[in-house]
Amino acid sequence: MDKYHRKDVVGIERENERDENYRSKVNPQIDHERTHNNYHIIGRTETYLSYIDKRIKEINQKRKIKDDAVLINSFILGSDGEFFSTLSQEQQEDFFRDCTMFFADRYGEENIISAVVHMDETNPHLHLNLIPVLNGRLCSKQLFDRKALRSLQSDFHEQVGKKWGLQRGKEGSTAEHLDTAAFKLKKMKEEAAAAVKQQAEAKAVIAEAERVQQEVKPVKALLVDYEKAKNEKIPFSGKKKDEQIIALRTKNEQLEREIAVRGKDQEYLFKQLQEAKRRNNGEDSAFRMVADMMSTYPEEFDALLKKSREKKNPPTPFKSNHSGKGGK
Repeated sequence: MDKYHRKDVVGIERENERDENYRSKVNPQIDHERTHNNYHIIGRTETYLSYIDKRIKEINQKRKIKDDAVLINSFILGSDGEFFSTLSQEQQEDFFRDCTMFFADRYGEENIISAVVHMDETNPHLHLNLIPVLNGRLCSKQLFDRKALRSLQSDFHEQVGKKWGLQRGKEGSTAEHLDTAAFKLKKMKEEAAAAVKQQAEAKAVIAEAERVQQEVKPVKALLVDYEKAKNEKIPFSGKKKDEQIIALRTKNEQLEREIAVRGKDQEYLFKQLQEAKRRNNGEDSAFRMVADMMSTYPEEFDALLKKSREKKNPPTPFKSNHSGKGGK
């Protein structure tokens, strides 16, 4: 619980009822991107000071309000992250509604200025701002002395804490009497410890990831080579291969036919050459034979030659009409 005087009210209102543009110098935990998720269990249309002044008039306090009078007793109600992690959003709202109704029943709902749930910090929590009214006057000192606070904590645990499975802190410990600043400091220390643990876990995860990355390097290299090979224009691959093989086979068949033709031509020419040689040899032999006969038997050869001519050109019975020598 914390106590606020008139000079503090505006600042407390700005912190509790903040929007996305609110900036705090003392509370670095606020995540402004989640501020729009904050919501009210009890909210007023007036400003805090306006509502307080209106309520003071209603109670018709006889004595003058001192300048240092406590106008707000503020409570922060919540639990740790483990508790809220087990609750749905609807269950969380029910929990904070139970907390608010406990104070409304105990101190009067009309004395609650605001009950706002902050969802933009590490863990959800309720800021409950109460005007300390007792017997028709402001009296924070009597309403929330040490004995009254112990009774408040015990009753709250019995009516709300047990219902939600919460454990009561050790009675009489200093943890029960933390003011708002001390509470936030305690929470920040807890969050810092959690952050250190998360950092250690993150380092372990990074180390494991690096180890796995080293193991998969050869596999990744193979994949890169495969993709590179797949994208390159490699000869004799796919449809290209079939087309080139067909072209080569066709060319080969053409060459085989050409070789066969040329072979036949060569064979024919060879035969012609051999025949020519044979004829030439035969003619040479006949010539030599005739030459030998003419030189050896000249008279007989002349008689044979004459006889051969007579067979080709037999004599005619008629005389020639030509003048000069007649033919034989």
